[in-house]
Amino acid sequence: MRFRPNWDVYLIHQLHQCPVPSASVLTTYPPNYDPPNGPGLHAETRGTILVPWKFDETDGMLRQKGRLLNNHSRRHDNNGNSNIPCRLFAAGFNFFQSSLLDICPYDGKLHGLFFGEEISMAVRLFTSGVDLYAPPQTVCYHMWKRNPLRKQTASSNDSNTVNDTAIQSREASLNMVRMQLRGEGRGLGTIRTAKQFEEAIGVDFKTLELSKGCENAGLDDDTFVVDGLVSNEEANEYSVVTENDMSMVISLVGKFMGNA
Repeated sequence: MRFRPNWDVYLIHQLHQCPVPSASVLTTYPPNYDPPNGPGLHAETRGTILVPWKFDETDGMLRQKGRLLNNHSRRHDNNGNSNIPCRLFAAGFNFFQSSLLDICPYDGKLHGLFFGEEISMAVRLFTSGVDLYAPPQTVCYHMWKRNPLRKQTASSNDSNTVNDTAIQSREASLNMVRMQLRGEGRGLGTIRTAKQFEEAIGVDFKTLELSKGCENAGLDDDTFVVDGLVSNEEANEYSVVTENDMSMVISLVGKFMGNA
């Protein structure tokens, strides 16, 4: 990740524009950058917003993408809030007051999970009464391309055991996320329902269908830059190392924030 100067000052300012800063999250997929030179002086500063993309044919999990916004930073609502309402959550970039984790802590039991973590957090935040927003400007950048040198180092003698364990753990986590999206899993709030979340983002988790226009997140077509997309699809190479790393990150964040 690479950050613009004074990113923290900007995000604190944007968070306090929200109607209830203590129950709000700024989140989206950052644009790409290519190391070693970083984003550079002419880096993209327009914001992105998360929208539904497609359902994966293998696990049925909703994939999401970030759409590049066209100078949305000039727009404010009637209360002076220039952040753009969004229902989806990005694991790689989210900014909020730490007290929010008392309301909706990270789920440290979703072991072996990569795709599915974000939608789990999104529905739990939504049902807990937390509002999500995309900041109108980009403040950080992410290298989306996978490192080709990263290899799985498990020996051939125990790789089958490791893979079987990872597969079982991941499937159990996916089942929990599916339950959460039906309003039955752990960690859900009572302020809003999972059904309301489904309707708000414009998808059907039972039939795995997207409603027409859900890719606009309630915004007009001219709000977006044509073909301006950011997605995590390049991370769609499942490996034991990657999945365990994601579970470890969630666990470490929870411990750091006192929610282990």
